[in-house]
Amino acid sequence: MSDTQLDHSTVANLPAYLLRCLAATAADLGIGPERLCMGLGFSVEDLSNPACRVSYRQGSLMIRRALQMAPGKGLGLLIGERETIASIGLLGYAMMTCRTLAEAVELGMSLQKFAGSMLRFDMRVADGQACVEASNRFPDPAIYVFLVEEAFASFLQIARGLAGMAFRPTRVDLAYPAPSYADEYRRVFDCPVRFDQPGNAFVADIDWIARPLLTYDPLSHRQALEFLDIGTSREQEKVDLFESVERAVRQNMHQLPTLPEIAQRLHLSERTLRRRLADNGVSFQALLDNARKDRAIELLANTAQSIEQIAEAVGFSDAHNFRRAFKRWTGAAPSELRESMLKLD
Repeated sequence: MSDTQLDHSTVANLPAYLLRCLAATAADLGIGPERLCMGLGFSVEDLSNPACRVSYRQGSLMIRRALQMAPGKGLGLLIGERETIASIGLLGYAMMTCRTLAEAVELGMSLQKFAGSMLRFDMRVADGQACVEASNRFPDPAIYVFLVEEAFASFLQIARGLAGMAFRPTRVDLAYPAPSYADEYRRVFDCPVRFDQPGNAFVADIDWIARPLLTYDPLSHRQALEFLDIGTSREQEKVDLFESVERAVRQNMHQLPTLPEIAQRLHLSERTLRRRLADNGVSFQALLDNARKDRAIELLANTAQSIEQIAEAVGFSDAHNFRRAFKRWTGAAPSELRESMLKLD
């Protein structure tokens, strides 16, 4: 993974819709959802907060734990089946009020990150068929099949919520071998399912996506788009600010920069930076801790460095203070989290 990808994978900018549904599904399977969240920097209760945002890395670790605890169950299909148009919040309402299913799908494609997507989706129309293709945002083979299962199963439920229960895809193509539970795919999608294909594709007849939606309402649609635009702009501004501060911290963790030093790097006054952070409900210390926590987790997962070496790498002169801070940040000791992540490899 490149440095650029690593930076993006650790930015907490994904809504927690998928992980909230994962926690609920795990509970139904007899798996304590709090075990899935241990040491990741958020709790099960946090996932129910509409303002909760997670990074790709955090989501990946939680999913990997769930897959380890429920092997061979088609967990992505189970989760996708229980999702509805309401599962993606305000974006779902904006899609419901579109004129046609095609417009709703295009809106969903344009705002896919707003729905908490961990994959990348593209749509093309050719030969009388509409095709939504799914590809990785980050190379992550451990959860790749899960993400495609969840995405396509949820596509089906969302399309039926918009166009009616009679909707069914023409076919589903998957770029991986058939798993042991391949029959579940055919049950869920009720259409031809092809494995070992060049790409992942959810394909439907163009007549379906051209159909008008019964829930179309131009005024409500305009209002929903305005709220989405405000929310997206504010969210992006917040992400940009937080990422700039955390990047400045990551560049020199051995000698942690002060808030005035970071303000100077960002060409802001100290007062302006404090105010902008306060307006977004976060303190400089919280961002400092988050950057150190993410770097510590990265080193625990990907290196053989000792706890003492990692403590020094994230700005602690004393390993005991690091252990205490890490326990406060994540709810787990560094050694406990390292052992948990090693079991996932």
